[in-house]
Amino acid sequence: MPAGLTGGRRLDLLDRVEKFIKRHRLLRPGDKVLVAVSGGPDSLALLHLLTRLKEPWRLSLHALHVNHGLRSEAAQDAAFVEAMGRQWGVPVTVATVDVRAERRAGESLQQAARRVRYRVLMETAQAVGARRIALGHQADDQVETVLMRLLRGAGATGLAGMRPRRGPFVRPLLAVARADIEAYCREFQLEPVLDPSNLSPHYLRNRIRHHLLPLLERDYNPNIRAVLSRTAALLREEDDLLEALALRAYRRLTKGREGRQDQPALPVEGLRRLPVPLARRVVRRALRVAGVNISAVTAAHVAAILALLDAGGAVTVPGGVRVRRQGEQLVLERSLVEPLADGSPGETAFPTGAAGLARGSGFQAELAVPGETTVPGLGLVLQAEIVEPPASGELVADPRAFSGPEEAVLDWDRVVPPVVVRSWQPGDRMRPLGLAGSKKLQDLFVDAKVPVDQRGRVPIVADQAGILWVAGLRVDERAAVTEKTERVLRLKARRVQ
Repeated sequence: MPAGLTGGRRLDLLDRVEKFIKRHRLLRPGDKVLVAVSGGPDSLALLHLLTRLKEPWRLSLHALHVNHGLRSEAAQDAAFVEAMGRQWGVPVTVATVDVRAERRAGESLQQAARRVRYRVLMETAQAVGARRIALGHQADDQVETVLMRLLRGAGATGLAGMRPRRGPFVRPLLAVARADIEAYCREFQLEPVLDPSNLSPHYLRNRIRHHLLPLLERDYNPNIRAVLSRTAALLREEDDLLEALALRAYRRLTKGREGRQDQPALPVEGLRRLPVPLARRVVRRALRVAGVNISAVTAAHVAAILALLDAGGAVTVPGGVRVRRQGEQLVLERSLVEPLADGSPGETAFPTGAAGLARGSGFQAELAVPGETTVPGLGLVLQAEIVEPPASGELVADPRAFSGPEEAVLDWDRVVPPVVVRSWQPGDRMRPLGLAGSKKLQDLFVDAKVPVDQRGRVPIVADQAGILWVAGLRVDERAAVTEKTERVLRLKARRVQ
């Protein structure tokens, strides 16, 4: 066993983390895991713990360190992570990015760093063949996140905090307190690097960590961290239920409109009959389907839209969508697809409605999984179902044989929902299964001899991490079915009159 991987008094931390991994099905024996390692206490302890689990779980580990180019100590931090990787027998990739150069208008430096970091994590996982991406977020991070969102006025979804698992991203330390991680580092003589920006009062998270939380513990509730963690867990369960009910209500209210070439709309009376919490979620879902970056939509925006149920007028939300009362419908006009905070998908403006489709400018609809989705304006229905892989392993033998003009199979556990079906956007790239490296969709269309005037009508299935399937052409390598696949997302396309 590599040096530094033995210890005594705090073996219970390993047991706790392993039980958490099992309970939330974060990893499977034999997985290849990309571990995000900054060099700080949390990520270093995570890498150390996973290295101790490497043999019993038959894990294959690969570490990624992202140099954001923001601190003078960045080169030393990268060298430290590389040294730890050599000591523990874990290959390390160091990715150097220029966050300042990639920062977008209206985006803080921290937001830009997070977006770029998640993009690099996805790219590296794909390059090394990792099925899971392990992040070092721990219980105190969760508490701070909940308080940050509470101060900004978040609803149940935001107050539910971070989830143990979201698509390929897993957080094995989410139930472990920062104090326990620091004690673990001392016990195993780990010497993590320290980021001085974590002490700066300039950042809200640091003010919560160093001032607000200690105040709450001292003067109000000494168990405030446990209370907030428990509250977040309860809200996650309730949020899941409300989202399921809202999805059902949204499908019922929009039934029969999916394939129409007019503006997306919600019926006033149907929306009015819903309980307000569900109505709010239905509105947010409609905005997301229209291409809005929903993280930029506030509770005030949603309240203003619901006020249209009892009055005329219009409301414009960030992202270029205008919602107006037209008779007994709330109509959504003009859409702009914006990047999400975690780096998904690209920036391309396109109008919705009949005029936009007539020009071939674009379309987008959220994919019902499982269920059927009519692609706006194409006379095409996509059926999505989640199935168990065949025992014979025929899908693994050549998954490309099941992906073509009408059908594709994907590893559902590598998909980052929600999933949309949309039109091609300039700059789109993918890693076609069976081909080496990434490729522009424009080049893929040229190779396949797709006429220029037809490219805007090719359905693109994408999740929050990028393209999954170009219908009729290729699936992306990232979500390809392998011998480790437990759940298969099967997509079938059919024409309708």
